Amino acid sequence: MTRRAFVVVCCVLVVAAPMMAQSGGAMADPISGTWKGHLNVPMAPDPVPVTLELKFDGKSKVSGTFTGLPNPGDVKVGTFNPSTGALKLQLGKTDDTEVLIILEGTLEKGVATGKVTGEGGNGEFKIEKKA
Repeated sequence: MTRRAFVVVCCVLVVAAPMMAQSGGAMADPISGTWKGHLNVPMAPDPVPVTLELKFDGKSKVSGTFTGLPNPGDVKVGTFNPSTGALKLQLGKTDDTEVLIILEGTLEKGVATGKVTGEGGNGEFKIEKKA
């Protein structure tokens, strides 16, 4: 009987482990991937299209790159709070430490919206996760 119980428990664990992993036993990464959207700033007559490739460390740090502005660049400092959805990205030119644009807002259901500050004036942004 003991041997039979051991085999049953092993079988249950073998079947349950993959099911838990697929059902969200680990929280899905809401940040990593491709984001596309627009920046609306006073210095531009039309919304400025932007594409970001972001990576989340699973805790709070966000890194990545962007294109679509006059110069491609990267995330100099990026943070995300999974509990509140608060997202802050400080962007600058590649190979330069200066922060030129700050995106600060919230993320909800794959869409981040908020304020843009910096080069080009203050405005708003909306980016959507594509992959």
